[in-house]
Amino acid sequence: MNVARPHPVMRGVSQPRLHPAIEFRMDQLTTTDSTDAVKSLWRVMMTICACVVLASILSCLAIAEFRSSGLTRVTVTAIDAAAEPKDHSIPLIKRKDALPDYEVLVFLNDGERIDLGTRPNSSAADGLTWALNDPVSVSDVAGVRLQDQDKLVSDAITEVQITGPSVSSDNYTFEFTTERSASIGFQSFFRTPVGKVISGAFFIALVVVIVCLVAI
Repeated sequence: MNVARPHPVMRGVSQPRLHPAIEFRMDQLTTTDSTDAVKSLWRVMMTICACVVLASILSCLAIAEFRSSGLTRVTVTAIDAAAEPKDHSIPLIKRKDALPDYEVLVFLNDGERIDLGTRPNSSAADGLTWALNDPVSVSDVAGVRLQDQDKLVSDAITEVQITGPSVSSDNYTFEFTTERSASIGFQSFFRTPVGKVISGAFFIALVVVIVCLVAI
């Protein structure tokens, strides 16, 4: 009985290779597939970032519109003139000079304080008006304080929040004049933490979109 013997392995003999044209075509297909995959990834990233850019713009417009009501003037009127603080007890002080030196301060949510100035020796019985040189969004105002200004220590008379066009507190009525402005809304938007986050996301996404366009 004849047993088939395995053919001896010939060492040093290379395996047959494909035709060069076929090998080139296969390499070309592999490279094309890799390039298409990379381009697809760039397109996905660009789409996501474009959505972020669009969402950032829409959010900015919506929040700016909501915060576009700006405070332009504050009018303070004493309800009872007889109850206004006076310095009659100081000797040699004239009656007019004894009237309070009214000062109005506007406090913002970020801790900033706006001094609207002083009305020395004035009565608020007929109303005193302070105008803001640069209107601020009502949404940014934490409170409005009326005080009797003094060179040493100013005495706070009352402080209110803007809850409506007119607010009364401690014998005084505050009337707030406002106007709507897109610039006020945008300035207020970028002052908020949310606005800073959205603006940061917008610029990052915009840069990624530009990079994707160049890469594709």
